[in-house]
Amino acid sequence: MTIEEKIGIVRGTGQLNPTRRCVGDTTAVSRLGVPSICFNDGPAGVRLSKGVTGFPAGINAASTFSRRLMIARGKALGEEFRGKGIQVFLGPAMDIMRNPKAGRGWESFGPDPYLNGEGAFQTITGVQSVGVQACAKHFIANNQEHWRYGLSANVDDRTLAEIYWYPFLRSIEAGVVSVMCAYNRFNDTSSCHNAALIGDNGLLRRNGFKGYVVSDWGATHDSASDNANAGLDMEQPGDFILIGGGVFAGLEIAVNLGFVSENRLNQMVTRVLAPWYRLGQDSGYPPVNFDAQRPDGSGSRNLNVSVRSDAHTSLVREIASASAVLLKNNRTTTTGTQSGTTTRGLPLAASKVKTIAVIGQDAKMPNLHCNDLNECNDGTMSIGWGSGSNSLEFIIPPIDAITSFVGMSANITSSLSNDLTTGPAAAEGKDVALVFVNAMSGELGAYDVVNGNEGDRNNLDLWFKGGSLVETIAAVNENTVVVVHSVGPVYMPWSTHPNITAIIYAGAPGEQTGPSIVDVLYGNYNPSGRLPFSIADVRSNYVHSCAFQS
Repeated sequence: MTIEEKIGIVRGTGQLNPTRRCVGDTTAVSRLGVPSICFNDGPAGVRLSKGVTGFPAGINAASTFSRRLMIARGKALGEEFRGKGIQVFLGPAMDIMRNPKAGRGWESFGPDPYLNGEGAFQTITGVQSVGVQACAKHFIANNQEHWRYGLSANVDDRTLAEIYWYPFLRSIEAGVVSVMCAYNRFNDTSSCHNAALIGDNGLLRRNGFKGYVVSDWGATHDSASDNANAGLDMEQPGDFILIGGGVFAGLEIAVNLGFVSENRLNQMVTRVLAPWYRLGQDSGYPPVNFDAQRPDGSGSRNLNVSVRSDAHTSLVREIASASAVLLKNNRTTTTGTQSGTTTRGLPLAASKVKTIAVIGQDAKMPNLHCNDLNECNDGTMSIGWGSGSNSLEFIIPPIDAITSFVGMSANITSSLSNDLTTGPAAAEGKDVALVFVNAMSGELGAYDVVNGNEGDRNNLDLWFKGGSLVETIAAVNENTVVVVHSVGPVYMPWSTHPNITAIIYAGAPGEQTGPSIVDVLYGNYNPSGRLPFSIADVRSNYVHSCAFQS
């Protein structure tokens, strides 16, 4: 290869490149049969494309505590990425949820290093089993969205070893072929040119990592030689995008002047191409068939290839049900025994429940015309926002699934808002009141704000006065069942109210949110999920907090 060809393999073609079809890509070397390598979000499903599945978030996979479901989810994700012609799945995320407000904690597997490690291992194993490259992210100590482009995560060796490092170690043991370095600095040095982390004698390589290190988008700073010599193998997206990036624009000059050796450049190229061969992507791999720059499916480069399947839909529904956590169930029955028919609490008995109130904005169809990062929360919350979000194209909200399931067997009254007057009016006198509430968070992005929250949550309250809604419903209905869709812990001071007979924490369950919650409510699936985090009564019970001020 020429030097220009080598650099084309280790540098993205640019965020502003109009011919780019994926979130990130490289320059093909056609004369040698090396295609442009396609990188695409995200950890819960293909983003910016039609005809894909919206999987449950990582935090829901964690709630299942099931290796079987974790690896099945990884395999299904890999199948859809492969079907779209994507070589690199930008996931899994394995950022430790040290702070319950952390904006992207839901993308990963919670605050526990062991659980995060198991989620990472099984996901990577599943994804790479079908020939798709996994990319473990974000390396390392990426804990919050506020100030993420410049803050320094200062971590001592013991904390690094016991908390942050373990999921990445498990990723190496799973054979992960790439690792993404994070936006934040680590101990005052940029993560993407931190030799102590990513250099030949750094943490990754000392523990057996053989793949390549790719930057987060725009996470590079300083010179080409600073980054390449410290251990960065690839820069994405390749150009300057205000927050950083574009440093490998000077890589050719650095090589020609001897600041970066040609041996080092060859090493970078080898590390990038080795997984392409190892996973069999050099033979029979589908070409890219979508255009991430036109996520509406328009244009000649969108070939409208659907990668959905009945098996994937069934799996998504199962994971969503299996991750539902039954926090409370004060059940009473006709006989006073477990074998009796339910009169209050769960599971709902169709023979007894003839009038149903469905309450809350979170029960209705979400905004299907939101922006590319899903920065809306005006319907049911199935996933957070940002690059870790996924497709809502086929989402089934709770109200639709409940209506379909109940049919003519009961009368449904709904108040699909968080209005504190219409909600109680709909709930009063009904056999059961199903209250849907939520809390959302996501990625900082371009300093994006969603309902006053800049990535990280401002607090642990339910959004849109959800707690007040629950209390007003419980005041008028003695069989109130609360379903919480949330990215993490929320305060529940109302949980002991005697009229609240059941509470289900349903997390961020993906597109089958409606059918999966019906399965749980009516006893077709036992809600066996476990909380992957603690829910405290007061903020002071959590040790860590986001640094909201600079």
